[in-house]
Amino acid sequence: MLKYLLIIGLCGCFINLTFAEDYIGCFKSPPESEEPLLVITNPRAPVFCVKECLSRYYMYAGLMKGQQCYCMSTYGRNGLSNGCSTCIDDKKSLCGSHDSISIYSTGQKVSSPPRRLRVINNKLESLNITWQLPDITNGNITSYIVRAVALETHAFYPLQPVQLQVQGESSDSTLLTNLQPGTKYNISVTAVNANGESHPSYTIDWTLIGPPEKPDKPKIIQQSSSTVVVELAEGKSQNGPLSSYQVIIIHPGTIPPKQIDITYPDYHTAIKDDLPFYVTGEFNANEYYKYKRFIIGDGQKVGGYYNAPLQEPFNRPQVGLVLVSRIGNEIKYSHSDFAGHSFESSAGPDDLAIGLYIAIALFSILLIAAISGYFILRKRHEQIRMTKLPEQQELTLQGPMYEVDNMAYIPEDVPERPNHYQNLKSKVWNIPKNFLTVEPAVIRRGRFGNIHMGTVQDKDGNSSRVLIHSIDDKNLRASEKRHMLRDLDVCIKAGKINCLTSFIGNCETPEILYVVQETATHNLKLRLIAARSGDVFPYEFILTIGSSIAMGLNYLEAHKIIHSHLCARSIGLTDDFVPKIMGFGIGKHALDDLKLARWTAPERFGHKKHNPAVVWSFAVVIWEMMSMGGTPYHNLEDECDVEEAVVEKNVRLLQLRDMPDPIYEVLMSCWHDNADERPTFDELSRLNTLSVVPITAITEPYVPELELNN
Repeated sequence: MLKYLLIIGLCGCFINLTFAEDYIGCFKSPPESEEPLLVITNPRAPVFCVKECLSRYYMYAGLMKGQQCYCMSTYGRNGLSNGCSTCIDDKKSLCGSHDSISIYSTGQKVSSPPRRLRVINNKLESLNITWQLPDITNGNITSYIVRAVALETHAFYPLQPVQLQVQGESSDSTLLTNLQPGTKYNISVTAVNANGESHPSYTIDWTLIGPPEKPDKPKIIQQSSSTVVVELAEGKSQNGPLSSYQVIIIHPGTIPPKQIDITYPDYHTAIKDDLPFYVTGEFNANEYYKYKRFIIGDGQKVGGYYNAPLQEPFNRPQVGLVLVSRIGNEIKYSHSDFAGHSFESSAGPDDLAIGLYIAIALFSILLIAAISGYFILRKRHEQIRMTKLPEQQELTLQGPMYEVDNMAYIPEDVPERPNHYQNLKSKVWNIPKNFLTVEPAVIRRGRFGNIHMGTVQDKDGNSSRVLIHSIDDKNLRASEKRHMLRDLDVCIKAGKINCLTSFIGNCETPEILYVVQETATHNLKLRLIAARSGDVFPYEFILTIGSSIAMGLNYLEAHKIIHSHLCARSIGLTDDFVPKIMGFGIGKHALDDLKLARWTAPERFGHKKHNPAVVWSFAVVIWEMMSMGGTPYHNLEDECDVEEAVVEKNVRLLQLRDMPDPIYEVLMSCWHDNADERPTFDELSRLNTLSVVPITAITEPYVPELELNN
């Protein structure tokens, strides 16, 4: 019995020895004319030969004569051999012989990357690229996959990656379209064989810049015999950098050229060449607020252009604004409409004075009549009001209204707004009842009523999913009605941009007021939690999503709307991973009942609830994404413990295992004790210029009872 066990054990050892390095077998060596690539002499052991061949993308490694390592993609053409002997330095493995080769698998299945990838033609919205066939195909190449990811852009919204598949092994070029002008792209090409995609080849290049957005025409504030004071609108550009502003003077009745690459002359050139237009000043875009109110004709030089006093033939000019986008030798212009005189007036000074006197007199008579009418109507209105119950007049609120909770608010310098409800109604779409479908199920009970899902049909017949607040406004107390109108006004002020859940409109019935808001397909927090169960969340979108959220919060700040309910649960997400910020205005009442201490900055604990500290919360949201939905400060069970740790002990969320140092440095800057030292959202909107590594481990647990009030 012992004898048989020894035989079995020896066989087992032999099998383990020969197959330890993915050993395939022993074969007759090929003729010298077909001999594969020799890469190492004296590799010492098969593991070194396999490693070297794998680094060169070969599928197989072969050893001969005990000390020669060959790399190949095919083997065994001359048949099997039994002449392989053990290696010189590794007696447990086989290394061929003078006429036999020991074959090992490297594990490589796909081809090597395509070669010589480059951009051969740049256009506004496309890049023409070319490449060469991989050196090591490891089979037939069936197609190439081309991807373009935006690294730097001036667009107002996050750019999604562009991907296309080019069929055929012999294909070596393609045109990438639907790109954003003035954007830096990381372009990659992979080769696909029957076993999958190769590693990518990379190149980086820019699309050409396009013209800025058309600016608003200047507003003439004051005019004298030799000067004109104008107010210039702030410019925007998402097709390239906004480099500078030009103020141009045009002779009345002239229509100057408006091509995107036209260059206007200076004053002296215009006079010399008898041209009816010239540039009277140019300043850098970062000097806009210095020159927002521009004095034309002050005799100074502005950006190298002589701002000449206005005289014939330019004494009654048209004034235009030109936005300039410039990168290197690329220059694009965008022209406003013209303000001022489009023709010379034939009336003399006396005629004008008489006309002005008559106009002033007529205006005074109309003003007196309007004031008298106002007091008569007001008296009549007061008489009508006295005949009605107080609860019937609440929808025409008088006086200032201020936010009283700490969810999302407008600073308290809002002026009085008489007839506030009517003003709101005039700003929104009054949705016809047959355009709105309200699902009966109540998904949440909000502050002012129930919240439902539903669909709304727009004027073109297109339907979309929406969130609907069902409000019995006739039964609301006066204070509740004020809060409701205030929340609606916040949504109206926010307007409609890509990364916010917009206010769509309302629908009034005799019994119920329906307030309709845009909704997102997914919730960011729930999408991250789902990734823990195998529903893949593409880590490479994390910084793009964060950048878009920063843009949206920057937009809200510019409109004096402070989002104090910010966390991953208050961010929606489309199927294309575009974030939709929720939880401001009336939308905050549709959110889960959250415990917000874990997202709260130290200065907002205690008696400073209205301190705007959204940058702190934003950094916690980035941490949530990097942790795939982990609970901030999960080791602290009570909110008081969180407050003590953050405020008194200066504790901050720890750097995650797969979080690169530059990203954690940004988060730590957002968690600075001094709020003035934290970055702005304009700076944080460039978060996607950093790089993120694959998330290989989820180290932070998700503890729902620490986040939700159940």
